[in-house]
Amino acid sequence: MQIGLGVGTVPTFLREHGVPTDVVEISGGVVKLAEEHFGYENCVVPQPQQKSRDKASPCPNGKTVVMDGLVYLSSNVPPKPSYDLVIVDVYTGYNVVPFYTDATMWQLKESWLKPRGTCHIMYYRESCRVDGTAVVVAGVVVLNFVGYDNSDLVRAIHTTLRSVFQHVRCFREMAQSTEGEPANLVFYASSAPVTFKLPTGSLYEDNPAGYYEVIAHFQQWEITSWTPASVEVAVAQDEFSSELGFDDLKPVADGALILKSSADFDQFRETLQATEVYMREYCIAQFPAALWTQLGLPVS
Repeated sequence: MQIGLGVGTVPTFLREHGVPTDVVEISGGVVKLAEEHFGYENCVVPQPQQKSRDKASPCPNGKTVVMDGLVYLSSNVPPKPSYDLVIVDVYTGYNVVPFYTDATMWQLKESWLKPRGTCHIMYYRESCRVDGTAVVVAGVVVLNFVGYDNSDLVRAIHTTLRSVFQHVRCFREMAQSTEGEPANLVFYASSAPVTFKLPTGSLYEDNPAGYYEVIAHFQQWEITSWTPASVEVAVAQDEFSSELGFDDLKPVADGALILKSSADFDQFRETLQATEVYMREYCIAQFPAALWTQLGLPVS
């Protein structure tokens, strides 16, 4: 499941590779644009008029729901956790901070993520779409955040994830900038270790300037300054079951950094605003001024 559609690059890519992906997007307009201009498959599950014996899914590649993601998570809890992977990518020119609190992460872990499974995970950069296989024995949350990787806010998000999940990894979208610019930061959080089995073939080899450059380098872009040298994990197994349980409720280094509510982000307001200003200027610079004038959007 992905929360936040954008132009549909990621769910479309996953579906093309045989991974059914549900999408929750707050804006019907965004869904329409993704469908009309970027080839996104917008499949909506009809409201049941009557009980049907046909149990085949009307959206085998994944459904689309137009709703606030936080509302959806609270009001549509499945009877049992049903997802191997939940992607949270709700950046819309600013970071939607309620998605980064421990309450949201606990909700995802306890109500939405399967306790075990194997899932395909992508790592993407702008229009670059790269897939690999993450072999895990527990569900994974993939969280996209735009900001400064050396900021206290990013450390707080990492700490919050670590208060819920035993294993958290974070990658920049590219090599570290010498100018200290904000970047896409992708967090992976799970109750079990996440490792990557990278794809092979001519498309992924000897192509340093191509889309798949990230395949060769993304693990070098991992932010490791928060990572403990070793982690103890208690594993429990019932003698009558093949299922494994992981005790991942370990204390984090600084509990004061755990984000409990949106109010906890007030101390980071200056950092958030700086990111918004930078990203706005960056986006404006990508197109000629005449375009913004034609669209009637002020750019000064």
